[in-house]
Amino acid sequence: MGLLSFMRELAGGGGGTSEDKLMKQELEQVRAMAEAAERGEQPADGSPLGPKIRRRYRFTGSVQGVGFRWTATNLANSVGATGWIRNEADGSVTAEIQGIREQVDAVIDGLDRYYNGRRFMGGFRIEEARDIVTATDEYDFKPVY
Repeated sequence: MGLLSFMRELAGGGGGTSEDKLMKQELEQVRAMAEAAERGEQPADGSPLGPKIRRRYRFTGSVQGVGFRWTATNLANSVGATGWIRNEADGSVTAEIQGIREQVDAVIDGLDRYYNGRRFMGGFRIEEARDIVTATDEYDFKPVY
């Protein structure tokens, strides 16, 4: 399955493999969990939801010219994470992803499934991942230039 089909499936356009449908369900669950956390609710199983975090990533490998920023943006917005992503002059990509830990992890897991999984040749590596101070008045995730 190509990137366009994969993203259509994430957006609810139908089609896709059972793995894609499972991933879509997982993303929807993470978004619902984050929305519940915003309302101050805790999961029925009693497991605590942590506070919002913001993590800065530096990705290397096949990350430019392959839809990486677009995919990350769609994944982040699908789970309600905020932040930004941009190409760097050295061929890497930098991103700051903010949300509860499950949201941040869902974005990284989605990128890993697509770019390091069975669909894509080349893959990427995370060269840096560090927690930074959370941002205020940020309402979506977007590419910056």
